[in-house]
Formats: sequence, C-alpha cells, structure tokens
Amino acid sequence: MARTTTGADVLGRLPDGRSMVIQCKRYTPKSKVPSREIRDLLGAKVHFKVDVAIFVATTYFSGPAEKFATENDILAVHLDHLGLWNNGASLLSLGPVGGLRQGDRRHRQQ
Repeated sequence: MARTTTGADVLGRLPDGRSMVIQCKRYTPKSKVPSREIRDLLGAKVHFKVDVAIFVATTYFSGPAEKFATENDILAVHLDHLGLWNNGASLLSLGPVGGLRQGDRRHRQQ
C-alpha cells in the first residue's frame, strides 16, 4: 500500500488480487459526506485504473452522495460500518448492508 497525493489516501490490492483506491475522511458526527467527495473518488478510480473504490468516513453520506456511490459501484463505508469492519467483517461484505450501503433509517437516527 502507498500513500498518494492525487486524491487518494491508499492504493493497494484486495486479497483476491483486485486493485483498490481508498479515500478516508474524518467528519464531525452531525456532518454528512457531500456528493462532490464521492465524485472526486470516482475520478481517482479512473485515474489510477483500479478495480474497486472505497470511501471511508466517520459519519454518514448525504442522500446525493449515497445515490452517486451506489450508481457508480463505490463502496461507501460509514460510521455504522466501521464498527462491523473493526469487529472482523470483511470489507467487501459491508456493501450490501442495508441496501444502499447506509444501513437503514434506524442506524441513521442513532
């Protein structure tokens, strides 16, 4: 894995050999990730010619960001997912959690 200076925090490979780019952001709990951040990650995915793009945030994604991530096959790892991932869930198993990768409305209200 390597740290980059062109819109990605991590470039690496998944255990199955696919290439990946990861963008990590720390937001306050009341903030939401805007769609422009997800668009930037899509640009990094294209630029680096990787197979998988992953956005990791310490909060939730705005509706437009969530929709853009889903439409462009970007794995959006939000606050609730971090606990699952930390407890041993595989990263790629988090994608289908709650349909749109956001958990359900109950998760967002807690």
